[in-house]
Amino acid sequence: FDAVKVFTDYYKVEAENIKKQAAVDAAALKKVTTDKLASFAQAKASAIKLPSGLMYVVTQKGSGKKPTNGTKVFVNYAGFLENGTLFDTSSPEVATAFGTFDPQRAAQNGYSPIPFEFGSKGAMIPGFEEGLSKLTIGDKAILFIPSKLGYGENGAGNVIPPNANIIFEVEMLDKM
Repeated sequence: FDAVKVFTDYYKVEAENIKKQAAVDAAALKKVTTDKLASFAQAKASAIKLPSGLMYVVTQKGSGKKPTNGTKVFVNYAGFLENGTLFDTSSPEVATAFGTFDPQRAAQNGYSPIPFEFGSKGAMIPGFEEGLSKLTIGDKAILFIPSKLGYGENGAGNVIPPNANIIFEVEMLDKM
């Protein structure tokens, strides 16, 4: 029994498998990003532009019931930079597709809709709040948020660069 050879061969095969998986993952990420960018371009072409600069399009109509100000709603979301980079999401499936899934976050129930008091101001970035104000329960929409209604010239840490326009896919729910 040649233990050194067995272990060397095993790790050589494992290294090759890791390289192959990385290439598959990179190709899959490139495809999902390219597809997302194409869907954003198509949606933006039919988006409603508001005087503030926010653009939005409802991609799926909900019940049509508009929450009253002060009503607690829940929002599923996925936030993207204009280049298609996912910077945050409430969906473990979206996180997995974009290679950002965090098992620790999942274990802490971190992938769930965020609560929001409908009509409130200052809890979230202005473009997000304005976009939600245009939706009804069950609506799914894409919000195209200009930098001035997002994180502005400061950006948000290492995640969102200064002066970045951002895009959110959102779904408004009346319960979790």
